[in-house]
Amino acid sequence: MQQAPDDEPPGSDSALIDDRGSDTPGAGTRPAGQADLVTVKGRIAHGVECLTLKTPDGDVWSFNPGEAEFGPGDYVSIRGEVADASFCQQGKGTLIPQWIEEIDPPARDRDPARAGGLAVTSEYVQGSWVAKGLKANCAKPDFDVTPNSRGMSIIETRINGVPETGVVDVGPTPALQWDEPLPTLPIETRGPDGLAVIPAKGADSVTLAGHRIEGDGVVFVKCAD
Repeated sequence: MQQAPDDEPPGSDSALIDDRGSDTPGAGTRPAGQADLVTVKGRIAHGVECLTLKTPDGDVWSFNPGEAEFGPGDYVSIRGEVADASFCQQGKGTLIPQWIEEIDPPARDRDPARAGGLAVTSEYVQGSWVAKGLKANCAKPDFDVTPNSRGMSIIETRINGVPETGVVDVGPTPALQWDEPLPTLPIETRGPDGLAVIPAKGADSVTLAGHRIEGDGVVFVKCAD
């Protein structure tokens, strides 16, 4: 059985894959010569012919877990080679795993069924919110979300120190939407009473009510009515 890479040893929830003696390793053919190893992290889903792995950036890779006991819904890190050819025919390419390890997903890709999160709804977001922490002061909310005459949820706050009004999108991809050039900021529930505002991918960071939106985001909690 192969050893895991020294720089990223698998933990207890991992599986080493050894199929180098096979004519059809994994779900594809091995690259000619000395192949470069890659590490890809994401959530497993069913694919057309093989399992797929979707990364937080939206890339999709196909792979075959072999005898490893991982399946759809699991969030894993896969270390392996990129196949020259494959019957999977889906995604950016096909990985030939050396090892697979279950890992914790990043905040923006948590599975609500596992993390205890709640759906982002109009009822959930409407109200006054303050950044979580010892300095939280509901007498001076960081932002307010109220319904308008068309049933939309409207947010009023300050972005980069300037008063702004936007729309809280509670659809399939919840987010705070503003007029251009301000970036759309993804949102998600955190715990039973939190709302995380997450930085926009590929855009300059901004401050919301003086709080810089970066990293895993800033968590706000709703003030009591």
